[in-house]
Amino acid sequence: MNIYVSRNGQTFGPYTAVQAKQFLETNQLLPTDFALIEGNTEWSTLPKVLAKLHNESPATSPTNPVDESPVETRSTKTSVSKQEPHSPGTEPKSKATKKKGSKVQKIQKARGGQIIMVAQEKSFLSKIVSTIFVFIFLLLLAVGGIVGAYFAMPSKMGPILSRFGVNLEDFAGKAASDASPAETKSPDEIMLSEDAWNTLRSSGIRILPIVGAKGLQVISSVDPELAMKDEDLEKLMMIAPHIISLDLTDSKVTNAGFDFIAKMPNLKKLFLEGVQEVDISGITKLKDLKNLEYLNLIRVQLEASAVDFLISLESLREVYLFETGLDEAAIGKLKTAKPQVFVNSG
Repeated sequence: MNIYVSRNGQTFGPYTAVQAKQFLETNQLLPTDFALIEGNTEWSTLPKVLAKLHNESPATSPTNPVDESPVETRSTKTSVSKQEPHSPGTEPKSKATKKKGSKVQKIQKARGGQIIMVAQEKSFLSKIVSTIFVFIFLLLLAVGGIVGAYFAMPSKMGPILSRFGVNLEDFAGKAASDASPAETKSPDEIMLSEDAWNTLRSSGIRILPIVGAKGLQVISSVDPELAMKDEDLEKLMMIAPHIISLDLTDSKVTNAGFDFIAKMPNLKKLFLEGVQEVDISGITKLKDLKNLEYLNLIRVQLEASAVDFLISLESLREVYLFETGLDEAAIGKLKTAKPQVFVNSG
């Protein structure tokens, strides 16, 4: 019968009884080592196991011993540990440890009859899950970097992304339109990168807090050279949900700029006094601004159809129409249809 030997948590074997006895005599195996007869479950000291085999087996002529030393097997943290003797019918601690361990071990037979304890590899499914998790994490990191770069440099990143069929302007507009008034923040609460703030400051735009409330007021420069343009409105998209008041007096904004103004969901006051490049075709883009209460259209040339648009603005409470070209009949129609609105026509 073959014998397995355990010492300090390591398992050796299998050996024949003759080999084990020879190794014991030459001190390659020790009297304190524990041994297990193949097919049994009870561990005992090596001398006792050899004595038991000697008593149970008929005398045999010694065979030529194999000149080999016990080879230590590779093991994981859950390998078979040194065992104490067990009562008959009980399971060795090594097996209990193996069952409770977080990793299952395989036993493979190598050349020469040695037993090698091998840690079980990860399953194919767990490898796939790990790979997918890493891929998603890297993808989110890349998307975050692209979005951050776009908001920091919208005029430069926009054309580059559009070549790949990505239009973050639509995304920013949707995010702005979904925002609610409760989401407005003060300047010190708005989380923007230093590069983003520098982009806004370098454009000459004045951004001030709303007195006594959260939100921002944005004012175009009075210097004609620094007056806001459509591209400046595009830069404001990174703070669009927080803009409550937008003063574009004597600015160089055109009808195209209203595409950006329409993405400011919490806008309450809009000053367009003296803006020469806008007309009713641009102003009608404001139809979805549900919070617009104040509209200054002084010296903006309007057609009679502008009155119908102003009537459709349910939130409107104050409108200024000096020198707009609207006649008394059009002004009267507006006052009749919107008695709750203060209409100042000069």
